Amino acid sequence: MAVAQELYSFPASKLDSFVAQWLQPTREWKEEVLETVQTVEQFLRQENFRGERGPAQDVRVLKVLKVGCFGNGTVLRSTTDVELVVFLSCFHSFQEEAKHHQAVLRLIQKRMSYCRDLLDLGLSNLSVIEEVPSSLIFTIQTRETWEPITVTIVPAFRALGPSCPNSAEVYVNLIKANGYPGNFSPSFSELQRSFVKHRPTKLKSLLRLVKHWYQQAHYPGPSRPHPQRGARLQVGYSCSARQPVSETGLLL
Repeated sequence: MAVAQELYSFPASKLDSFVAQWLQPTREWKEEVLETVQTVEQFLRQENFRGERGPAQDVRVLKVLKVGCFGNGTVLRSTTDVELVVFLSCFHSFQEEAKHHQAVLRLIQKRMSYCRDLLDLGLSNLSVIEEVPSSLIFTIQTRETWEPITVTIVPAFRALGPSCPNSAEVYVNLIKANGYPGNFSPSFSELQRSFVKHRPTKLKSLLRLVKHWYQQAHYPGPSRPHPQRGARLQVGYSCSARQPVSETGLLL
């Protein structure tokens, strides 16, 4: 790819034009992707996910949040991976989320497989991925160009929502939950997204440059990993266990 070689020869004074020419997506393309993903969001908000196993009460979606590069405004051109964190009414604590996380994922997977609107978008590769945290991943296609989009859904407890206790108590409860490093990072995705979303364009351009450099330097050509793994940087470690921070919890 010629862009990777050109980056190193670009003077600093022209990096803004490099981002605009090579890295920043067109408004039309971005709108097409987000319009397609709206169908997924609509399904999540309207569906009742109560099942025979898992939470005893009805499972309603409190909020759907776009995170990652599409959520914070640092998406690279031709990126077709969208991440959604789904805050659910059945999660009242970190412990409840840990207990019912898998069951809720299976419920969403089952209902989604029958959704006519999503099937019309070519729904495929619908599967639960065992990672930290576990997630539901599938592929749909845009309506105009039929370009495949990979969507990741992660259910979460809305730890910092309007009905939650003060921040200090939230973090005390997080420590008491004693979860595996990164398991509960989606609960704080609103805070993480806002940290980047409202920053100046210059900073977002810098993040695009760093991500582009990282992808080209570490995953050139066909060796690039799954898009959900390669689009972000491993920049932190758990203070207690020295484990890499969960990919979903990273800001880029």
